Amino acid sequence: MSAKLACIGGTLAYDLLKQGALVASRLGPQSTPFGDSQPIYVCQTRFGEFLFLSRHGESGYDLAPSFVNYRANIYALKALGIRAIVSWSETRAISHNFKIGEYLIVDDIIDETVRRPNTFFENQSLGVVRQWPVFCPSLRTAFATALKESGCPFSKDGVYVCIEGPRMETPAETRKYAVYGADVIGQTLAPEVFLAKELQLCYASLCYVARYAETGCDSRPFENGRVLDDEALRARARAAVERLPRIIERLCDVLTRTPAMCQCDRSMQHHVASGQISWDWRTWFEDVSPAREVRRPVA
Repeated sequence: MSAKLACIGGTLAYDLLKQGALVASRLGPQSTPFGDSQPIYVCQTRFGEFLFLSRHGESGYDLAPSFVNYRANIYALKALGIRAIVSWSETRAISHNFKIGEYLIVDDIIDETVRRPNTFFENQSLGVVRQWPVFCPSLRTAFATALKESGCPFSKDGVYVCIEGPRMETPAETRKYAVYGADVIGQTLAPEVFLAKELQLCYASLCYVARYAETGCDSRPFENGRVLDDEALRARARAAVERLPRIIERLCDVLTRTPAMCQCDRSMQHHVASGQISWDWRTWFEDVSPAREVRRPVA
């Protein structure tokens, strides 16, 4: 297998699998010290292979974000030789300056989750990793190029606030996140991006706006003085997802032309330099007990 890039698919990813929108062969779930990952697929494009993992299930929305085994998913991709991960995430826009169906290459995150294991190194002194740049600059640049070449409108930066879920935000919470400086609300990028850093992987996310955040108002959104009905909004969101295979294929091509300008593969160097761990990342987990690590925290 030659794939060095993986895509973690969000909501509606399972439809791409069911509809055959991805030319893929199934590897299946991978066993890790943190439990089994979601099933993984090897996808073929004109520009090479990439791996594909659907966070929420293969056949439908089977698993809400709060209960995804993020550690197993990231570990499995690393073990398969992946160097870079791109994810997509459905979001709700706080500002109505964003259009439904618009793409957003986020550059920062606010973590509001409370129940999810957010490090591989529980009860250890590892995982003290600087969180800037939060998302890989090389992958973000490549995403921007791929979107331009695909003719897709997008915003090149933005702040994503990750809430715990599975419930949606309240109107007061939306106002709070706006004060924080957040642009969109989602439920999946934390702890994914932090775990990727701990395994020295490049990670970037392409978000799409599926709807607007809760405001406590029943008025329908409008653009240019025209009210948008529910079916029009759903159609735009579906179109954003349906374009994903083409965008990822273009990204595979762009990455071969994008110079590396990140140090994601050195995020744990300070722990190596201090003698806490070796350069062989697999040895970092030799003493992990699967039974202990898979246990869910009590709410």
